[in-house]
Amino acid sequence: MYPVDVHVKPRLQVLESLLRYYVQGTQRVEEEDVRRLLQQTSNGDPIMQTFIDRYIEQGEQRGEAKIVLQLAEEKFGSVNDTLRERILTADSQTLLAWSKRILTAETPEALFH
Repeated sequence: MYPVDVHVKPRLQVLESLLRYYVQGTQRVEEEDVRRLLQQTSNGDPIMQTFIDRYIEQGEQRGEAKIVLQLAEEKFGSVNDTLRERILTADSQTLLAWSKRILTAETPEALFH
């Protein structure tokens, strides 16, 4: 019987090929995102489930960031590039806190403190 590690690389190669086909065929997922998610998949995890979970999590975070960004723009007008990047790269818990804080923030900067 082979050690578990012997089967991981071929499975990753198959998954990578399938994902490349999906990315190129549908153009719904950025290839860079797929590469990053595959690199985050550890050898002991069920590969496809881990990838799907991380992909869904990333999609949720992007949606949350878009909402906070839209709320900030609606309340304060244009948001500068630094604040925009900060919102787009924040984790879900931080975005939730900011989405609540936007109700009372007087300035875009106050949103983050």
